[in-house]
Amino acid sequence: MKNATKIWLWIALVLCVCTTGLNLSQGRWLSVAIALVSIAGLCAVLFARRKRGYWVMCICAVASFVVGATQNMAQLGALTAIGMSLIGSALVPVITGLFLKGDWNSLS
Repeated sequence: MKNATKIWLWIALVLCVCTTGLNLSQGRWLSVAIALVSIAGLCAVLFARRKRGYWVMCICAVASFVVGATQNMAQLGALTAIGMSLIGSALVPVITGLFLKGDWNSLS
């Protein structure tokens, strides 16, 4: 795995842990549970070099999008909630996918 990919994965791990802490402090238990599974997937990619970890992250991103959009619709309106949830849930998996594109065959 390239050094740039490893650096990004560490940055993503820190970002995800911080976001999980924020969700925990606000009592968003479902978001915390989804994030913990996503962090486990991220760790599987970073430490065990498993493709399966990336797919777990992607599934969690979809779940996070649905939960985030539905939880914030009443406060923000449908369009804003969907847009913000899409950006928040897709950012890490999309960037991770771009970094992993060159390293995909080296993962197990």
